[in-house]
Amino acid sequence: MALGAVERPEPSIGTARARSEEAATLDLSHRTDYEERGLSPEGIGRLSVFGDMLLASQSNVTAVRDSEAMEEVHFLDSLSFLDIPEVLTARSLLDVGAGGGLPAVVLAIALPDVRIVALDSVGKKCAFIESVRARLSLQNLEVVCARSEDYGRTAARESFEVVVARAVAPLPILAELCVPLVRVGGVFVAAKGALSDQERIEGAAALAILGCDPYRSVRARSFERAENRWLLVAKKERDTPAEYPRRAGMPAKRPLGAS
Repeated sequence: MALGAVERPEPSIGTARARSEEAATLDLSHRTDYEERGLSPEGIGRLSVFGDMLLASQSNVTAVRDSEAMEEVHFLDSLSFLDIPEVLTARSLLDVGAGGGLPAVVLAIALPDVRIVALDSVGKKCAFIESVRARLSLQNLEVVCARSEDYGRTAARESFEVVVARAVAPLPILAELCVPLVRVGGVFVAAKGALSDQERIEGAAALAILGCDPYRSVRARSFERAENRWLLVAKKERDTPAEYPRRAGMPAKRPLGAS
């Protein structure tokens, strides 16, 4: 079992599917958007159940408590990762700082043939994602409860085709937490707002140290009112030097590329 992986029983697909359909009560208002993204009726039903679980959770997994905002800020924004061709063709994808399972759960629903790993260091959040995985019978989703600095020094190092992050951290910090887990030839994708000149310059420097080419910026096609939402895509061309990631806490304390 991987570091911190959550053990779980495996319900039958038929049982979980029936339970999901019966339990779905959240009235989704963006069904057309989900269909355009390729989600099946069953997948849309799973999103509805997931939304119910997020709204009902007592574990502080999200500050969003409005169903419309839930769909826009979480579901549609998570689905914007599908605009990246490397995400659509990946066989393995890691979500660093998965929190309440966003985007990991949404992508596991949208990409049922892709191995999705949700990584978070907070036990309650990992337990919540695991409860979602079991209830929706997302057999392509795994949950790992560990710090990314530690996970990046296990057998998982440089093993994922795609690593994504929606975490609100500066790009140099995200890069050190994520890039060591990307295999050479794979990509790191960070969902960000508009970058300051300093973050852009320091982020590019950190990515270069870690083995990536300069990133490309793709405007996120999430929801109508979304502004300054970008997906930064960096292809990994070289092995990450052995000294990275540094021990837990150091990427934030002394960010790479800082002047």
